[in-house]
Amino acid sequence: MGRWKRNGVIIVMYTYDHDPRHVHIFEDGKRMSKFDVDHWRIMEGRLSSKAKKALDALKKEGIL
Repeated sequence: MGRWKRNGVIIVMYTYDHDPRHVHIFEDGKRMSKFDVDHWRIMEGRLSSKAKKALDALKKEGIL
């Protein structure tokens, strides 16, 4: 499992989760969305601007 916090957003990737490779995004203690990191698109929920910045930061750091 990977767990990262950027811009007040928690992003979690479960090791043995189903395909496609994706992360779960939490804000204010609630799951807000599921995001496909292979195709860089929202799978479920909504993506706030804070979450987008957090995902972009993790991509720039080479984590996603």
